[in-house]
Amino acid sequence: MTINVVQADWVSGSVLLLRDRNRFPIIMTQPRGVNGSDLLPLSLIGCAAWDVLHILRKQRQPVTGLRVTAQSAQDDAAPWRFREIDIRYEFRGQALSAAKARRAIEISQEKYCSVFVTLRDAVTIRSGFEIVAEGAPAPIAATLANDEAVSVVIAFNQALNARELDTMMGLMTPDCVFENTVPPPDGARYEGQAAVRAFWERFFEAAPHTRIEIEEILGAGDRCVMRWVYHWTGADGSAGHVRGVDLYTLRDGLIAEKLSYVKG
Repeated sequence: MTINVVQADWVSGSVLLLRDRNRFPIIMTQPRGVNGSDLLPLSLIGCAAWDVLHILRKQRQPVTGLRVTAQSAQDDAAPWRFREIDIRYEFRGQALSAAKARRAIEISQEKYCSVFVTLRDAVTIRSGFEIVAEGAPAPIAATLANDEAVSVVIAFNQALNARELDTMMGLMTPDCVFENTVPPPDGARYEGQAAVRAFWERFFEAAPHTRIEIEEILGAGDRCVMRWVYHWTGADGSAGHVRGVDLYTLRDGLIAEKLSYVKG
């Protein structure tokens, strides 16, 4: 029997930082984080999607996109037990075999998906699928989804765009360092949680209509490079943007250093 250990750390307020057996992070909080109850159907469709894609690729099926959704029915009163989960697969690609897609789902459920096998005797689970003959939307270029540094940085950027400061700081080390793009030529440097938090508080107050779009992100061990576009909307409604790069260093699964550089 294999023994695996997962972990949950209280960050602050209602924010929890979850880590799987390999210490990949998940932020659990409300309203701008994953809902704890949703982790059950998410675990189910994540496990199933992984299996199904692997099977179809081995069969050389030209899958260009996959979306899996789960609709759950729970009791209205505590402890809100799950009663039913309806899984819907949407495959995208040209000349996909419906028979092979159906069989891949069946193999996942019968043989490979540990979450499905565990839940099927306790919850009614139904599965269905459709095939859409079109290409997939363009992904973030060169993202390494299984890289811890990339996962943490993406979670940090999502929290930044959502103005979830507690979540952001929960993903940084106590002695974190942030170097801003301004003023030239070196940019201001902020050291430690208090200084970095104070910067973001001022930034969010001064620039309420901004977001950072990830153009490309690459991870290598404890380092990560992120190419981004910073978008803003001025007081007069005019839009603008600038491009730049962030260099991240991680320590123990948290961001220890974020160095920002900008074009222009």
